[in-house]
Amino acid sequence: MKQFSNLKRAFLPCLFVLLTLPAWGQMQPVTKNFRKTPLKNVLKEVEAQTGLSIMYDTRELNLERPVTASFDRTPVSQVLREVLDRTVQYSIKDKMIVIYKASATPPPAAGTGKTLTGTVLDETGAPMVGAAVATPGCAKDDASSAPINSGNGRYSLTLGAGDALISVSYLGYVTRQIVIGDRTEVDVNLVPDAKNTINEVVVIGYGAVKKSDLTGSVSNVKMSDIRDVPNTSVDQALQGRIAGVDIMSTSGAPGATTSIRVRGTRSISASNEPLIVVDGVIDAVSDLNDINSADIEQISVLKDASSTAIYGSRGANGVIIVTTRQGVTSKPSVTAKAEFGVSKLARDLDLMDAQEFVRYLNDRNYFSSRDPQRPPRFDPSEYGRGTDWIDEITRTALYQNYNLSVSGRSQKSSYFAALGGNDTQGIVDGSGFRRITARLNLSYDFAKWLTVGFKGSYTFRDENPNRATIGGANIWDGAVYLAPTMGPKDYINPLYENGVRIDTPRAKIDCNENESERMTNTDVLEFTIKPVRGLIIKSQNSYMVYQRHDYQFWPSYLPKRTEGEGADAYRYEGDARRLTSENTVSYSKKFASGHYFDAMAGFSATHETANFFSLKAEGLLTDDLKWNNMNSIGSKENYNASTSSNKVVRESVLMRLNYNYKSRYYFTFTGRYDGSSNFAENNKWGFFPSAAVKWNAKNENFLKQVRWLDELSLRLSAGRTGNDAIATYRSLEAYGTTTNGYLFGGTQSASFFPSRVANPNLTWEKTTLYNAGLDFSAFDGRLNITVDGYYSTTRDLLLSLQTIHTTGYTSRFTNLGKTSNRGVEVSVESRNIVKPKFGWTTSFTLSHNKQMVDDIGHEEYVSCLESGGNTNYMMYGYKTGYPLNALWGFQYAGVWKTTDQFERNRFTKSYISSSTGSDAQLMLGYPKYVDQNRDGILSEEDLIYLGNSDPVLYGGLQNTFNIGGLRIGFYFSYSLGGKIYNYSELAMAGGYATNQYRYMLDAWHPVRNPDSDLPRAGTDDRLVPSSLQVHDASYLRLKNATVSYTFDLRKKTRLLRDITLAVTGENLWLWTKYNGFDPDVSSEGTSSTLRRVDMGAYPRSRMFVFSIQLRY
Repeated sequence: MKQFSNLKRAFLPCLFVLLTLPAWGQMQPVTKNFRKTPLKNVLKEVEAQTGLSIMYDTRELNLERPVTASFDRTPVSQVLREVLDRTVQYSIKDKMIVIYKASATPPPAAGTGKTLTGTVLDETGAPMVGAAVATPGCAKDDASSAPINSGNGRYSLTLGAGDALISVSYLGYVTRQIVIGDRTEVDVNLVPDAKNTINEVVVIGYGAVKKSDLTGSVSNVKMSDIRDVPNTSVDQALQGRIAGVDIMSTSGAPGATTSIRVRGTRSISASNEPLIVVDGVIDAVSDLNDINSADIEQISVLKDASSTAIYGSRGANGVIIVTTRQGVTSKPSVTAKAEFGVSKLARDLDLMDAQEFVRYLNDRNYFSSRDPQRPPRFDPSEYGRGTDWIDEITRTALYQNYNLSVSGRSQKSSYFAALGGNDTQGIVDGSGFRRITARLNLSYDFAKWLTVGFKGSYTFRDENPNRATIGGANIWDGAVYLAPTMGPKDYINPLYENGVRIDTPRAKIDCNENESERMTNTDVLEFTIKPVRGLIIKSQNSYMVYQRHDYQFWPSYLPKRTEGEGADAYRYEGDARRLTSENTVSYSKKFASGHYFDAMAGFSATHETANFFSLKAEGLLTDDLKWNNMNSIGSKENYNASTSSNKVVRESVLMRLNYNYKSRYYFTFTGRYDGSSNFAENNKWGFFPSAAVKWNAKNENFLKQVRWLDELSLRLSAGRTGNDAIATYRSLEAYGTTTNGYLFGGTQSASFFPSRVANPNLTWEKTTLYNAGLDFSAFDGRLNITVDGYYSTTRDLLLSLQTIHTTGYTSRFTNLGKTSNRGVEVSVESRNIVKPKFGWTTSFTLSHNKQMVDDIGHEEYVSCLESGGNTNYMMYGYKTGYPLNALWGFQYAGVWKTTDQFERNRFTKSYISSSTGSDAQLMLGYPKYVDQNRDGILSEEDLIYLGNSDPVLYGGLQNTFNIGGLRIGFYFSYSLGGKIYNYSELAMAGGYATNQYRYMLDAWHPVRNPDSDLPRAGTDDRLVPSSLQVHDASYLRLKNATVSYTFDLRKKTRLLRDITLAVTGENLWLWTKYNGFDPDVSSEGTSSTLRRVDMGAYPRSRMFVFSIQLRY
């Protein structure tokens, strides 16, 4: 009896609590003042104060509706009556509040269990295999839990007694709680969870992690923002979208590559382009033009040493990781898209027309005659507008792009197949780009522990490079320079040495031929083995073949050719093959105490061979066979052949260790031991480590209750990477051959001579990089901010330095010098408005980088680009203590306006002219420059620093509006600061043999314009670089605008899911002070350290594209 009495004492209070629990929940008081507080925040506060869970369908409540109310120990039932509107009701049961529509049947009473069925679809209407449907509180293996395994997204769920609602969830999507009511079938659509951006998976080197677990500086690109951008290469669409990544066009030609800098330029002679990794394969493509942007799922950019050191010597310039698409839905998904568009010249040059040019020539004759009373030589009214040579070679070009893809997955396999075709005409007549791409990604689970995958890609590119001379150093036949007084069919340039036949740009387009074919094929075989939980063994083996064929032909009937001169032809054949094997073993373990670690170790090997052959023949006897019979020449001495064969072997051992404690404290260590055949025998191996720490303060106890804060993390990293991106065999002695010599016995013998001195100490460039970062996310993922600051130094630069001529060599290749980069990056993403049928999102990037030459040894300077001509003054070059992309030239000081100025200067020696004239009267109107050393001679000692071609700030701004099925997007890119030379001004320079910019009508004239500081007509001060030709390169560009509408056809037809119609404009508007075609140009190409060099670059186009996409 005593034991029964004790049991009764324990049981009765418990029974009382159970019986009174519903009433206890309703009586829990709430104390809070709400003033225009969103309903969702009010409900969160109720949950926090009462301990009750509130369940509702997000589509049945206006969670943003402001609530103003004051409660002081008010029962929760009264609070709910006041804050909820009359369209909904609530029920409190088992410490749970269920809110449902007022018209719906209240939750069923206990004992009324039933079976519920339905379908779970994503935002596109595709079935969501793997979604979980459950009643709150049930276990995964409970009868009230139904994971979806069927291909049609159907579920069947047995409800328990008293189950009032279901929860539907899927990784990366907003979980929905739905009140069942009296329904027996409930269909559910899930939408992506924007808050989940901090938990999205980011691809990094040899793996992937959640964004919230990243310790390094990695940027992810939203492919949805660039999917409709009409570019043949995805890198052109990325410009300004990634903080810290400066992407610059090499030219406006279709298929042209870009010059990419991740956190600045480091090397002077070695490559500064980032490493490109596609689906885990290093150097899987020759450039990003090989990838169809429609095939891309994700792009990640690794920027700091913690992220890039895992790639060792290949990661010094940053890493771009491209992940292609996979099958994601069990039902086959078919997408077909067609794009049609036109493009034309976006911006013309402000050059003189024929009448204006004749006026200019009259002024030139006025000065040369020395007779002020002499009448003008030409009558401008007789010439009209004349020939616009830019207009003569440009056109309205057509654009076509087609893509077809099929994808799907089952429980064991996934597949993605795609085919694409592109035909882009260039705006310069005769130029164009055609591409065919194919991709196949397959994966199959042969067992629970074994997955085998295959990825194959094929790209064929057929390009017609520009044949016309636009500008640059070709002043006698460039379209920018030709006189507007010449007719389109005139082949005599009357201003060139009293009239000489030339090949005009139009003649080159009509007569010459230029074709380039490229083929890239990459096949990858992958094995993934999971023998035990947490242990993953991967082996990825790839084989890449790259072929290039170039053909050029100059016929005998070119205007400049003389009779019997014949034709010229050129042919190039290149072949490269790369075999790569990447093998890794990784293990991860999470402990109940909150500790987590994963470790990865691997081995990488690459074997690459390349063979090239080129042949040029001059004086072909017939035009008919072009480059197909190079033997048809009059003399074999007119052959010029070149061959080469290279082999590169790289081997690496790598490892990475990650640790975190309760997602608060993170530590990462990586190391890679690289070996490269590019260096000397004793310096082929290098070790490149990095370490990083991270603190997520949000997960500390003192911030866990801050509900509006999602993440607040601080990151620190440091590491070292290397650079071996130089030509092969540079450490070895080399010999050259020549047949230029004396005749012996009527024959000319070949001779060998040493051309390069060996360097047994040649080794890696080494970059040490430090990074500090802040990650901030708030308001349920509606605001995300990332800020990074960095500092890097690159030592042992690979430089070619001049040597004493008595050694027999002109230069030697060695490790010498140091450069540095420091900068700040800011990335902001915000969901400004989130409504069921209206959304507005914004993304903004801002970047600043300062790069300096800290040391170049005993060299006073290293010249990179010179003006040309007999003097060859340095325009771009490296000098200790100055920026890496420094501009150099003379300080322009106006013109000589009076004879007194000229005579006074004979004593002060403040200024100097390139002309050595001593007659003060004749020197009037001539340009003058500051004589820095006052020696009376214009020389390289008078060159000064004229600015930096790198921008001070650059980035982009994207705004996207979604209104039902309507999507509107605007993207601006900007660049502030930086300088650029306009080389065409340098070549014109007030001369008489070329056309002039229109501003030269305001040149100095003793009668009309005696106060002007522009050189008088005919001074011909060509190829003297000065501050007169240097311009501000800042710009603001409306780079892209897109309007699209998606018609949802799921309820109207079983054949189509939807149709999307879109109109896109590219490069719609440009604001800049630069008077060239475009300041965003780097005509020296990707192989050069130089940036923003405009040497007659192909102009950029403005494009309008219409597209239609069908999804089945």
